[in-house]
Amino acid sequence: MESQRLPKHHKQETCLAKFRDPSRWHVDIDTFLNRYIPTPPWRNLPRPVSHFLGYRGGHHPQAIGNLLIAFWSLIGAFCGVLVVAEVCMHVPSFQSHHAPIIVGSFGAAAVLEFCAIESPFSQPRNAVLSQLIASVIGVGIGKLFALNPHAHALPQVGGALSCGLTIAVMVLTNTVHPPAGATSLLAVTDLYEVGWYLVPIMLLGCVLMQAVALVINNIQRRFPVYWWTPVLLSHPAPEDVEKGHEKEGSCVPTASEDDGYSRTSVRIIIEEGKVIMPDNVWITADEMECLERISERI
Repeated sequence: MESQRLPKHHKQETCLAKFRDPSRWHVDIDTFLNRYIPTPPWRNLPRPVSHFLGYRGGHHPQAIGNLLIAFWSLIGAFCGVLVVAEVCMHVPSFQSHHAPIIVGSFGAAAVLEFCAIESPFSQPRNAVLSQLIASVIGVGIGKLFALNPHAHALPQVGGALSCGLTIAVMVLTNTVHPPAGATSLLAVTDLYEVGWYLVPIMLLGCVLMQAVALVINNIQRRFPVYWWTPVLLSHPAPEDVEKGHEKEGSCVPTASEDDGYSRTSVRIIIEEGKVIMPDNVWITADEMECLERISERI
């Protein structure tokens, strides 16, 4: 028995190797959250309604030229920024707390929401939750620094700390949205007098801009690509899984005992002149066009 034991130095090297393994320094919050998130009910809604919620029933819009992208980006950004500014200007409680005409980070958000609409940074989860996180952290850091006169005189330090904390939380919650970094910075440096009212201001603005994006972007394109995650949230019925094999077109989450992460198997069917895809699969228009070209060659 003694001869089978590993030497002490070998055990230490093994522990150090595990400690240095970059893949072990990863926490995916969706592994725990997705099991509680229901499947989007868009397919059960009337087609005109589900269309403007990004549902296409497995069909994806064709790629469009940059001239059309520029046109719809112009229309969308103009409408989105104008709606947010007009509504916020007519909320008395916002104006009584020194709220600006519009928070500057909404300009950066407009680029994502109306131009780079296929980016993960543009999807509703990232766009809304990130701004909530940024405003709460930014205002909280500003209030904390205000408790000390010396710290209150250093807004640049508070702003840097707020921005850094916001980025870290967004990474851990899979809600990265670049404009939120500007929000957390402005909350400490330029919008300190707004106080906690910055939270409802940002939430209202995000909801309004998302509403405009759903209308403008779904006229000729598709938005959002997904609402919560690009991974399918549907869970198969027990009869759909037989001896570990999935039926055609179903997605079966399977857990790995090695790393503890759940993996989802997605089946994309390419037939002559037709591409059949499960709903809620994250795929760009260019990728869909590539699959359609393959189907035409069969």
